[in-house]
Amino acid sequence: MDAFGHGGDPGPRDGFGGRRGMDARPGAEPDAPDPRGGPDRLRFAFRLVDGADEYGLVFSFARLGGAAGGGAEAHQAVWYVADRSARVHGGESWVDQGCVDAVRALVGADRVTDPRVRRALLDTLSQGRLPEPDRLLPRAARWREAPLDLDAGDVVLVRGDGHGGLLVEARGEESGFRLRLSPPGDGGRPREHVGTARASTDAAGAASPEAPVLEAPVLEAASLEAAGVLHFRGRSARVTGRGWHERAFGGDILPARDGRDASWSRARVRLDNGWELAVHRTGGADAPDGTPAACGATAVLSSPDGERVEAPATLRGLRPWTSLTTLNTYPTACDVEVPLLDLRLRTTAWFPRQEAVSVTAPSGRLEAHADAEGTMGGRPVRGHGLWEVFPDNRIEDFERHVTRIRAVTRQEIDRLYPAEPDARSLTELAGTEHRPERLDGAVLEDLHASLVGPVRHTTAGLGRSWRSYVSMAAIELFGVDSEPYRPLVAAAELLHTGSLIVDDVEDRSPLRRGRPAAHVVFGEAVAVNAGTAAYFALDRVLNRVLPDDAALRLRVYQVYLRVLRAGHGGQAIDIAGHRAAMDEAVETGDAEALLRRVRSGHWLKTAAPVRGLAEIGALVAGAREEQFRALGEYFDAVGLAYQISDDVMDLRGLTAPAEGGGRSATKHTAEDLRAGKVTMPLAHAVALLPPRRVRELWYAVRDGDADEATVAAAAASLEECGAVAACTGEARDLVERTWKPLRDLVPCTWASVMMGALGAYAARRERE
Repeated sequence: MDAFGHGGDPGPRDGFGGRRGMDARPGAEPDAPDPRGGPDRLRFAFRLVDGADEYGLVFSFARLGGAAGGGAEAHQAVWYVADRSARVHGGESWVDQGCVDAVRALVGADRVTDPRVRRALLDTLSQGRLPEPDRLLPRAARWREAPLDLDAGDVVLVRGDGHGGLLVEARGEESGFRLRLSPPGDGGRPREHVGTARASTDAAGAASPEAPVLEAPVLEAASLEAAGVLHFRGRSARVTGRGWHERAFGGDILPARDGRDASWSRARVRLDNGWELAVHRTGGADAPDGTPAACGATAVLSSPDGERVEAPATLRGLRPWTSLTTLNTYPTACDVEVPLLDLRLRTTAWFPRQEAVSVTAPSGRLEAHADAEGTMGGRPVRGHGLWEVFPDNRIEDFERHVTRIRAVTRQEIDRLYPAEPDARSLTELAGTEHRPERLDGAVLEDLHASLVGPVRHTTAGLGRSWRSYVSMAAIELFGVDSEPYRPLVAAAELLHTGSLIVDDVEDRSPLRRGRPAAHVVFGEAVAVNAGTAAYFALDRVLNRVLPDDAALRLRVYQVYLRVLRAGHGGQAIDIAGHRAAMDEAVETGDAEALLRRVRSGHWLKTAAPVRGLAEIGALVAGAREEQFRALGEYFDAVGLAYQISDDVMDLRGLTAPAEGGGRSATKHTAEDLRAGKVTMPLAHAVALLPPRRVRELWYAVRDGDADEATVAAAAASLEECGAVAACTGEARDLVERTWKPLRDLVPCTWASVMMGALGAYAARRERE
């Protein structure tokens, strides 16, 4: 949840209880604020139409603090528009300096979020920059009551019209609206107290985690009619429609710190039989991979004549979709059952990508305009409304966050390499899509067994998939939506997978990611052929994502072929090894040639592919030449830093996020040292240890037959002499030196914040 309660639980812990008749007038103007202070939010949601065109609008104006809170006020105005026919979603968030200061204080006090992410955000805020879609209000905000008069720096205006209605106006840089809101002609619904939000405040009303928990009311006016003009994506539409508003007070100031599930979801629907429904569940969300769970919920319904019914319900999320911006997986539909009223309803988002992100809720949430269809009392019903999902999505571990992209990667790999023989994918794989009749059923089965089998075997144990993450993050870095280019994640992973399959043959490695290597299962000849064929997955993907841009495809191919050349060069150095160079360094005491050699191998095998994948993303995003160069230099550094930190972690034992939380070992401590492999810490030790100790250490492990005690002593020496510190310092300097030039050339977005955190992660893999 966020500083303004936007992500806070919209209903009480024990359901949507409350009482009718707090204000039975059907007027639209909200009630006076709660005297206890805390977050105060006015929120609207509408379905709007202009002829055959249909739009959804969610708009809120929030404040924190003020006289009741004993401090400076903070304000935020935010709106998002969904264009149904174009399947486009976008919006703007405007905040004042008080909001920026409040967010900075919250981030600084946060001890749950990964410190690399916190530092990246604080670094951005310290420069006076706000990640888009957030913008700084040009003037101070004003919030007055009785009559209502809200002014967010001349960007957003909300005023009572003196007749029970409201005038709302938003004047954004890329979108906006001017609407008159009034009670519906059918009388609408009376305003009700339908829930509570919990806020921890002290006696003066200021936020305090130590203070008693107060119940703060959530007030709603169920229905409003709207008419006016909507501006979005370069066009203006004269719209009419219907929706609702709510006035909420209180809500949690800080995210939960006790490990509890902070997620919630809510569906609000108006049915064509006159009934209105709000169903809500707290916690018990669907699994992180989107696996749906049927959970107990509370439903509040209002009949056509205004009767209020509260009843137990079940809510089950469906159709998971993973955002490439936040890596949250949201259910984009839900099934609702209310047995008391014999109601069964499926609510489905107009389209998946209706995610809202702002400085007060950077982890994101789904606010999806949706259609509903089902039965009530055995009769068919339809409707429309809003499906909201706030996942438990704090980034407590950056590596775990990045690996959320594995689900997307698996889906895209399955499309290129399906589990069962598929004529279309196999003819593409064999390059015969122009003459598919040349491959009969038996041939297709053989192709599937020999080309698909080894690859699927290897990808069944996907690693961190951070290369896939880079391929999408590089597109988002330039302010471009990566969703249309989703298949590129498969190409990125299959490039890596193909190289692993071939490397395991050349290195005679029996295991890969804890499973038998592909050549052990399928034979060396089949494995080498399948691994090499995987390199060409990009060709298939580009035909799908860039079908009409031959010039851009050519530039992408040039980058990709350079990556392949570099990878084979790196493997050549790897096969040759560094033992002779280490021998010479030990004898002469000069490590410079050895360090250059080790860095070259790391650059060719790790940094060059990562740079290439990022450059492909930049090309797709239309980056300028100076941006392209700066991005290449940064990802050179990120890839090299990643491999240096990998060498460091080998000395301490590599770990990865475990399924059930925490971390689990993926390599034995000092495994490379045990095998006599020359890594960066060992190379740095040449200049840091006395010559005699260097010689003893090296020849004790050189032949790969040292016992556990010898290896442990060698690893301890590398830590004690400063070789590990030299490595971590080198990795950190590489990233910091190249990040600042890139940061100043790209839009300030959440992608750029996360890109800064990615560099810090590459340089120091374990969380501090």
